[in-house]
Amino acid sequence: MLKLPRARLIGDVAVVRIPAELEEREKEIGEEILRRNPRIRTVLRTFGAYGQTRTTRSKIIAGEENTETTYKEHGCIYKLDVATLLFCLGNLYERRRMASVVKPREVVVDMFAGVGQFTIPVAKLASPSVVYAFEINPEAYRYLLENIRLNKVEHVVRAFMDDCRNALKYGIEESADRVIMGYFPGTIKFLPTALQLSKGAGSYIHLHDLARKKNGWAELWENARNVAEQLGYGVELISYREVKSYSPSLAHWALDFRIVGSP
Repeated sequence: MLKLPRARLIGDVAVVRIPAELEEREKEIGEEILRRNPRIRTVLRTFGAYGQTRTTRSKIIAGEENTETTYKEHGCIYKLDVATLLFCLGNLYERRRMASVVKPREVVVDMFAGVGQFTIPVAKLASPSVVYAFEINPEAYRYLLENIRLNKVEHVVRAFMDDCRNALKYGIEESADRVIMGYFPGTIKFLPTALQLSKGAGSYIHLHDLARKKNGWAELWENARNVAEQLGYGVELISYREVKSYSPSLAHWALDFRIVGSP
């Protein structure tokens, strides 16, 4: 009997990674996933994400050609095209956690908004004053606007299709109580902008990146602290957690730190 690779279900689309040794059986695998899951209408084989815009490469191996779907989580609705846009189910807890740490009337900046993975739960489940959401990928930005509308948070979210490093030109410098940096790899190069967007002492930054599985968070923290101190900011680590495994040697880490001093 064929042992199926683990499939992730996003709405009514199943996403699966197929190892090289099963390459020639991809169609059979797709059809079997479809047969075992009556509510699934499309099976996608994914080859991962690439580039700054985190565009995914994938291939339909069974079912319908339409890869647009609607996914619901924690009372939030996300519409997206799973074939081209990244939506990681391994971040489910982290999305809910972000909504729980935001305090009433805070100004939040989401530097890498995607289709609204953090923006939507923060805007809908917390009580922020405003969420500034930046997204550079035109397709993801289109769905971000759609998801803002679907979740009825137009009055809370201000979305911009731009590189988040250009955020300062929109007049929100030194405005943020909290900056979310839900992106990897190479997140550290965006940290100077995050620091400038913050109100300074008392503000929080949530930085995600890849690092070694064993104590990789310590290396990330050392790098972040060095960047901050070089720019005149004092920072204090509040917490860290391993969000999920990324590869045999790497993990996705999230660091929460507070700014305790600014230039």
